[in-house]
Amino acid sequence: MTAPLFRDAGQRVRQATWRVFLASVTAGLAWWLAQILLDQPAPIFAPIAAMVSLLDEPGVRGLRAFRLIGGVVVGVGVGEILMLYLEAGPWEIGVGAAVAMLIVAAFSTNPLTLIQAGIAALLVIGIQTPQTGVSRLLSALIGGILALLFSQVLASPSPLVTLGNAARTALIPAARGLRGTAQALTDADPAAAREALTLVRNRYQEIAALQNMRQTSRQIVQRTLRGYRHRHRIRHLDARLSGIESLYTGTVLTARAAHEVLRRHSETPNFEIPSWIVHAATDLARAVETLAQDPRSEQNRRHAYNLVDPLTRLDAAEAPQPLAGLATEIRLVAADLVGISSPDPPASASRSDGSW
Repeated sequence: MTAPLFRDAGQRVRQATWRVFLASVTAGLAWWLAQILLDQPAPIFAPIAAMVSLLDEPGVRGLRAFRLIGGVVVGVGVGEILMLYLEAGPWEIGVGAAVAMLIVAAFSTNPLTLIQAGIAALLVIGIQTPQTGVSRLLSALIGGILALLFSQVLASPSPLVTLGNAARTALIPAARGLRGTAQALTDADPAAAREALTLVRNRYQEIAALQNMRQTSRQIVQRTLRGYRHRHRIRHLDARLSGIESLYTGTVLTARAAHEVLRRHSETPNFEIPSWIVHAATDLARAVETLAQDPRSEQNRRHAYNLVDPLTRLDAAEAPQPLAGLATEIRLVAADLVGISSPDPPASASRSDGSW
């Protein structure tokens, strides 16, 4: 019972490790630079701006930096003005935070901007250090600029690599499920077919992760220099990978149809499984396995295409049910795979898409 909890916790820690490391290093660097450049003993706004900006997903870090800086600018300005008339009491701090957030709300209701405006105002009023308002603003700007430098240039992830890795992770369960289905047909083993069906039914979270990564890649293209530089290649790859969800759904239906065929085979005398259906399932599994090794590889795509292109013409019109149903599912999955691995550029990649 506790093993899955520890495994999930470990996975979350691994996913957050790079972001935490990057934000922490940048926060320390922002503190150090602000001390040197502004001669401030405790430039608290610099590391706060850097850390908050870099703890989000790669595609939105730059936007968060701008929103954070905007909130801090308003908050510090409000705090400095109110310090002239208010003491550092609980009511005064509450009033200052409220005024700063209401001013920001006139232009944006984004939670980050509102929160940073309120925090900046209450820190200025509550701490009341000898720093000037300009020095506080410059401190926040140093942290924000460092966050932009790291998020846009120095530590911007490659969307081609991350998108390719997400596609590989999504294709591996489909490849294993199809391999298990093909082996079950070869061995005429209904129990093995049931295991393959259960495997692919329980792994839809990889498809959801791929869709999230596709959206993140689009944000990286729109909001980072590295992404913009590779935007055409990313757009083509994304267009190819749009068919993986349909392919995975077809894999589940293929595994279910194969299980039905083997159940009929075990219950019905003289019900034979023709060799052509076994060969077709085997070639389909090999093609998905090949693509899953590296979805970005042109060589792998070409090999997968050559394996499945003949399967798109699979004709089982005269085959009895449920063999005809299995052949139809294999043909449909092959058609999805042809769309992903075709040598020709995807038609959708050349269309203007507002999401890009």
